[in-house]
Amino acid sequence: MTKLKAGLAASAILMSFGATQSAHAQYAYGGGATFPSIVYRQLLDCLYTPADGAQGGPAGPMAMSPACPFPNGQGIGYAAHILYAPVGSGAGKRALINNDASNTSTGLGTPAAANTVPYTHSGAGGSYPYPFITFAGSDDVWTSADQTNWVNKGNLATFGRVVQIPMLAGPVAVAFNGKDGNGNNLNINPGNYNPPGASSQLNLSRQAVCGIFSGHITKWDNPILTALNGGTPLGTGNITVVHRSDGSGTTFIMTNGLATQCQFAFGPNNESDATLVSYAFPWTDRTVSASQCSTTLLQPRGANAHNWPDLVTNQCGVAISNPGGGLFAAGSGNAGVVAAVQATNGAVGYATADFIQPVAPSGPAAANIESQWDIANGTGEFQAATVAGTQQAMASAVPVFDDTTRTNALAWSLQGVSPNPALAGSYPFAGFTWLDMYQCYENNPFNDGKTLVNIFLNYLHGAPDAQAIVEANGFSTVPYNWLQEIYALFASDDAPTYVGTGGCTGVSPGARNG
Repeated sequence: MTKLKAGLAASAILMSFGATQSAHAQYAYGGGATFPSIVYRQLLDCLYTPADGAQGGPAGPMAMSPACPFPNGQGIGYAAHILYAPVGSGAGKRALINNDASNTSTGLGTPAAANTVPYTHSGAGGSYPYPFITFAGSDDVWTSADQTNWVNKGNLATFGRVVQIPMLAGPVAVAFNGKDGNGNNLNINPGNYNPPGASSQLNLSRQAVCGIFSGHITKWDNPILTALNGGTPLGTGNITVVHRSDGSGTTFIMTNGLATQCQFAFGPNNESDATLVSYAFPWTDRTVSASQCSTTLLQPRGANAHNWPDLVTNQCGVAISNPGGGLFAAGSGNAGVVAAVQATNGAVGYATADFIQPVAPSGPAAANIESQWDIANGTGEFQAATVAGTQQAMASAVPVFDDTTRTNALAWSLQGVSPNPALAGSYPFAGFTWLDMYQCYENNPFNDGKTLVNIFLNYLHGAPDAQAIVEANGFSTVPYNWLQEIYALFASDDAPTYVGTGGCTGVSPGARNG
């Protein structure tokens, strides 16, 4: 089976895998998180696009990344395709658990209308819905609820364990419209601190971020914001917070950070009520089943969907309290959130760096955020949503595995988060985007999902041009200590393999997965 190797170059990938190339194009199908969808598309196009441009490149649906070094923008030309549908982390995990690639409520569903990332191509096998699912992308870690659902579906007997590994690290940027609630340009003080890589000089302290996302800082002339702007009011009118409407790992990274960082933040209830209140993240986990409403599981915490106040009632039918009176609205996918932020005067939202300036020149600008280091050391500085800030943030997440825990997806989840990074230069809202895959794959010579996914992993983690594509999109490759653990897992008997071999001996063939 294919092993991951450090320092693998693109030419070595061709030498290693070109011999397995069939006259028939091979396919693997994935879907899930919108967080990495653009960079995945560009990586896969650079690696796999054939000379006719069927999957991407000049003749395809998305321009090749300028960081792809291959002639005529056509990629390596391996006759295989990995297609990826950006439907949200929740849908990706659901489809993997159900082994259901359909566009229904039990499968991947359908990408949001605002999505602009191609997830089909013109070749045979390039239509949607996909015929099967090979892997899922998620920025939301594998949870105990996911594991319970996996076991209850009988997947251990048909697909073995779920395998979860980090693929990339990225920041979740706090985007803003640029105008106040009355449509006037924000009056951002040019003397404000301007961190490296910033797309604006709008600086938000922890108190400000927590106050906005808890619905207590509701106006652009709030005194807390004015003080951060050198004493000059930013503007007037309402702040509208735009959140994701779909199950989203981007939401998980953002809210996991808010739930941890805002525990001890406080301030006035709102601009007209000076009562001192907590700015702790108040919106409860909407992923909890309605059957568990009477338990302590319905809590404010990091999750991929929340009971934001614009939803009016939670899954238990109880009215959602909003004592600060902040305004909230929803958008589907990162593209939908960005579109809503750009269309709504006074709006603030969250999205990945590849939808935001400077990576996306037509996207909104992002605010700079106060980090734990800045708070503890009184630096007066703020951090931009950059590759360097992400690398520092994820350096705070240190993996410690042995041969037993390395096979447990929940152990990766526990250690692979950094909700309040403390190292200097860390951007406060950053996280891994994960690849979730089956342990046991069908051995199909024309649709060999295990091999195609391994080729993708080798390319992503070993080729210099892949790293250039990743960083051009505002992401970071995973730290080397995490790569070592991935290498160790994929070199073991517990690595993804074919039904009936290695760790999948005795596992009965399941439904098609490649």
